[in-house]
Amino acid sequence: MPKTSFALLLLLPLLSLLYACGAGRYPPSGGPRYNDHGDYSASKDALSPLLTESLFDYKDRTLSEEDIRRILDGHIAIGDTVRLAIFHTGGSMARYGAWRWNDEESLKTQQQLIDTLTWALRRSGRVQKVILLPSMVTGHKPNIHQLRESAVRLQADMLLVYSLHSDLYQKYRVFKKDEAKAFATTEAILMDIRTGVIPHTSVVTKSAQSTKVQSDFTPEELEKRALHTATLEALLETGRQAAEFLK
Repeated sequence: MPKTSFALLLLLPLLSLLYACGAGRYPPSGGPRYNDHGDYSASKDALSPLLTESLFDYKDRTLSEEDIRRILDGHIAIGDTVRLAIFHTGGSMARYGAWRWNDEESLKTQQQLIDTLTWALRRSGRVQKVILLPSMVTGHKPNIHQLRESAVRLQADMLLVYSLHSDLYQKYRVFKKDEAKAFATTEAILMDIRTGVIPHTSVVTKSAQSTKVQSDFTPEELEKRALHTATLEALLETGRQAAEFLK
């Protein structure tokens, strides 16, 4: 047998083994890529098309089949530094946890909540600047498209929109005179301004319990403290998750 034919016979089993090992690692082009453990792999970003503009048409509010395919098969690129705009879109808060513009304590509480969220977001090394979207820019009850355009005016790269919902647990209202237990839930979305894609969302619920202290002259002060603590913890976790994603 010629030496060349003999060498090819020796190589065939090795080539078959390499092909079998690689077949499960690289699925057909356009589909998701998974690593050896079955987890979604970052190799998709290297092989899929980069999205550089929005495919969401505000006027039509309808995506074509081609645009749907491009969005699902594509990926977005997050820069080394990010200018992050944040907007509080409302929610429902208990009477003692609501923000009132003419109450000094309420305004201080509002500022503390904003500072807590901003501090958590800045823990990501990518967040260069945090920008608050003022209502005079967004208008009254803006939709997601108007919020995106408002963030563009402020030259933000990404936009974090969050809502807050908080209240007291019912049984603590009725049966516990010296205790208050509250919960707070935040919902958040993180949008890439250039493409309109939302790569990160979160829903966080936190609870807090307070016991009456000597400085509490009324039950309202006890309830306020429980609501405030729960809201702070929910916002802190929301900011932490967003910062972790941006890392």
